[in-house]
Amino acid sequence: MATYMMNNLLVSCLMFFVMIGSLNAKPADTKAICGKAKNPSFCTNYMKSNPKTSGADIKTLATITLGSAQTSASTLLTKIQSLATRETNPALKKGYTSCVEQYKNTISSLDEAGNSLTSGDGPGLNIKVSAAMEGPTTCQDGLSKVKADPSIVKDNGDFQNICGIVLVISNMM
Repeated sequence: MATYMMNNLLVSCLMFFVMIGSLNAKPADTKAICGKAKNPSFCTNYMKSNPKTSGADIKTLATITLGSAQTSASTLLTKIQSLATRETNPALKKGYTSCVEQYKNTISSLDEAGNSLTSGDGPGLNIKVSAAMEGPTTCQDGLSKVKADPSIVKDNGDFQNICGIVLVISNMM
């Protein structure tokens, strides 16, 4: 009987602290985040276009935004792989093939960033997302020398902007 009462007390205390912790989770200041972003108008449009960001706390917002970056990178990888497969121009094929490798590295860095986010490591998240941004930059540099699909340039830019938002958020964690 005493063990039962002790377990009930422990469970009650645990629930109390969980509830207190969830009450302290205040919504992130998206205006402040977008004000510090590399592309504030992109950030503002991104926040407005994703209903999940409204009222999200900083860690949830980081999770949502990192997820968007991962989706963007995966979509771009698939698109570039398709272009590389169909391309007959050797210089352009080489550029796309290089981008495929860069995006594979980018996705790996984003996966590591997710691990940092899960553990609450803001500086680690920042480092891994910064590393993830290097691949698309290298890809863009290589494609600037050849006449590549212009949608890749736009999508690369969008990816960089999403990652830029994650960097701002990571600095606020």
